[in-house]
Amino acid sequence: MKYVVYGLGISGLSTAKFLAKNGEDVVATDDNEKTLSDLRLVKPDEIKYDAATIISFAPGIPLYFPKPHKILEIVKKTGATLACDIELFYRRNSEKNFIAITGTNGKSTTTALSGFIFKELGIPAEIGGNIGVPCFDLPRSKNYIFETSSYQLDLLSQTHFHIAALLNITPDHLDRHGSMAGYIEAKKRIFRNQTEKDFALIDVDNENSRKVFDELKADKNFRATLVPISTKKIQENGVALFGGKLVNKIGGENSELELKSEFLRGEHNDQNMAFAFAITFLGARRKPIGISQDEIISAIKKFRGLRHRMQIIGKIGEIKFINDSKATNAESTENALKAYENIFWILGGRAKDGGISTLQPYFKKIHKAFLIGEATEEFAKILEKNSVNFEKCGDLKTAFEKAFLEAKKSSLTEKNIILSPACASFDQWKNFELRGDYFCKLFDELPKS
Repeated sequence: MKYVVYGLGISGLSTAKFLAKNGEDVVATDDNEKTLSDLRLVKPDEIKYDAATIISFAPGIPLYFPKPHKILEIVKKTGATLACDIELFYRRNSEKNFIAITGTNGKSTTTALSGFIFKELGIPAEIGGNIGVPCFDLPRSKNYIFETSSYQLDLLSQTHFHIAALLNITPDHLDRHGSMAGYIEAKKRIFRNQTEKDFALIDVDNENSRKVFDELKADKNFRATLVPISTKKIQENGVALFGGKLVNKIGGENSELELKSEFLRGEHNDQNMAFAFAITFLGARRKPIGISQDEIISAIKKFRGLRHRMQIIGKIGEIKFINDSKATNAESTENALKAYENIFWILGGRAKDGGISTLQPYFKKIHKAFLIGEATEEFAKILEKNSVNFEKCGDLKTAFEKAFLEAKKSSLTEKNIILSPACASFDQWKNFELRGDYFCKLFDELPKS
């Protein structure tokens, strides 16, 4: 068996080094020439492929669109196997319990939350995949909880997930999948190889994921237990969370539990919590001692959320500060605007198609907006048209200072300063993380008394 690691990003390097350290015949290559002293590096065209070759292909490299990658023709001609690091990791650890989470939105929070609950309850678990450290750098564990992107799912063949969760599907990455149908098919691959002992958790509120649920329900060859998840109404054999009540009807259960989190607010986070509850409830069954549902709820309430995703970083008097820098488009920012009132909104950057016009229903919640970056003039026109009070600030530091000053002056009893840009960061920052970190730094530097 020969391994070719194609694409030398973080996960590719981790995979190549693991295989080399374990005595495998491995070469590393990349479409961009690089120099690595501790790996056997060759140019893509110099590699000899055959049916005994396994290619660990980087999910970040476009495979099918906008044009087919040359590796597809090589696989067709030689019989080589195309995979990714998760696939190789599974083949070496198939006796372990693998859980996977995918969806257009919310998968990082749900994955991190599920891993957090497992550890709080004393169930050994590590999270990886599209979040955190590469899978070959994870400590050994009985349970692996993977965030899986559509790109990674395209490269899985033998991987079997005991619990597979599909959160939602909205248009995304269509340039990589060619069409919405292609994107949905990639997401459905998470359920491949499931057996009658497994569970398929699917959001039934979203139109596209509901269709997947219905298709699998009608498929006589699909053997896993379907578990519907909703934030709108109670589901037979499923989990629903709305109005602060979680109703669990999995496998004959009929429990109603209180669940509200200060740190995970909004309907989208209700969905994340409902999925994480169901994943833990089902995953805990593999642990010899019982885990109560109340213990799961208690663990969820302790989770403080992921950085840059509606992250509550602190409070000064009646002013709450929320870092939502990950909201790089209007769809993501909508969640923050829905979750809060009396908002002092910092927004702007490099605008995405559609801008913020879809957020108009929430403009009445904005006490004042503070505009930064390239989108300032475009967004100012929309806000002015909708009679939203705003100020052009240029940069994040100025916007933060002005928002804090305005909030202190305001007589409102509850005030929320939210960085939720609805824009990419690339006009002023390398990424949304740096933008959010700076917002947190500005808060840390404020006098707290």
